[in-house]
Amino acid sequence: MNSMWNKLTDFNIEELAETRKQIHQAVQLAALTGRAFLPKVDDDHYASLLWLEDKNLLAGQAWGKDKIKTAINFENFTLCFLNKDNNIVGSFTLEGKTFSEAFDWLKEQVNLLGEDAEKLSLEFPYEIPVYPTAGGSPFLFTNEKLFNELGKYFANANLVLKDVVNNNNEASPIACWPHHFDIATLIVLDNSNNNYKSIGVGLSPGDDNYNEPYFYITPWPYPKTGGVTLPGLPSGGFWHTNGWVGAILIATEILKYITSEDQHSAVQKFINKGIKEVKYLL
Repeated sequence: MNSMWNKLTDFNIEELAETRKQIHQAVQLAALTGRAFLPKVDDDHYASLLWLEDKNLLAGQAWGKDKIKTAINFENFTLCFLNKDNNIVGSFTLEGKTFSEAFDWLKEQVNLLGEDAEKLSLEFPYEIPVYPTAGGSPFLFTNEKLFNELGKYFANANLVLKDVVNNNNEASPIACWPHHFDIATLIVLDNSNNNYKSIGVGLSPGDDNYNEPYFYITPWPYPKTGGVTLPGLPSGGFWHTNGWVGAILIATEILKYITSEDQHSAVQKFINKGIKEVKYLL
């Protein structure tokens, strides 16, 4: 397999989880401008972000007359502004700074761009876990390697999700959602009101379900699994059935494959088989 896959390396689960929490909080700042300056929509998709594969950035939607994007840089943990060509035109180092200080910088830059910073709101249409950085603790950039490692997961997810989108006409554009901090596409199989069916395919960098990155394939509505023998999944994948139903492939299983080619192949096999089996369950 000719691969642009970034080889994943072993990590300390707790340390990577702490890195994920730092970035998840920071991503809320990058989502603010799209939510403030683009049309209001029920699904909040103007607050979603895109992975810029050649920049190692998660960037929000373009906003304002200059089509600025607000982004988080994984390489140096900065909040930054990108111009319409995705070049960085301003940045704020988050290390040692509080969320409030970053928000103040964001407002200053928005005002300098001729937009009304008072439209920026910290009232989110969802709840995220209460991290120390939400209560005034400063952001920490303690292990650059782990920030870059988490970036590899987003880059790799974007790579395989592009194949999902290309192979499924019903798939939505790839987006990273600031609520759960997952990057995903949604395959809508039936859009009728009384028989809506869809499949979410994506990567979570970790959450309360699994404290490490994992790929998921989730059907909607969730099928009944009681007394049902679910089909086997390749590459160490398994079924999650507690509270919700989905095919899961955790990072620990991916790391059993040594080369970038084998890691890519394992994830691709899991996704291809998982989508097929989830369609069958629906």
